Amino acid sequence: MKKIMLTALFAIMAVCASAQGNLTLWWGGNFAKFTDADSEFKPLNIGLTYTAPLQDAFDYSIGASYQTKGCKDWDPGFIQLEGNGAWNFVKQDGVKVGVFTGPYVSFLVNKDDVEQTNTVDVGWQGGLKLDYSRLSLRAGYEFGFCNLFDIDKIDSKNGTFFVRVGFNF
Repeated sequence: MKKIMLTALFAIMAVCASAQGNLTLWWGGNFAKFTDADSEFKPLNIGLTYTAPLQDAFDYSIGASYQTKGCKDWDPGFIQLEGNGAWNFVKQDGVKVGVFTGPYVSFLVNKDDVEQTNTVDVGWQGGLKLDYSRLSLRAGYEFGFCNLFDIDKIDSKNGTFFVRVGFNF
């Protein structure tokens, strides 16, 4: 397993080195809503995203992050992998403004003492992005396709508004 992970890491590094992209280290927060639980802002989200151009106005990005998505009195932690496509409708003088969308998969790594939870969430996200010089700003919404709680007759799909501030390398 270690050999597979090491090979995958070197493959990702080779792709990153060969393209004219950038890395973004970001921090953010989100406001998740599922079932009838009281929502609460969760500010512990940190990640790394690689973005590369496809054409003049289109980019793609892949990223990994640790995120807390929960409600009042529940702070679960997720490792999230995501891939997005973006259309930059403004691109001039070091400024890019656009929209992005794409799938994500989250793995529950910190259940926070709640039983009957599913450990995988798959969903779709989209939003607006702004890049200015080395600064990156993202705001959007994620919708999970899987119920987070493994309890009959409870719709516990994740719906999350998020904001991210990052630094481009």
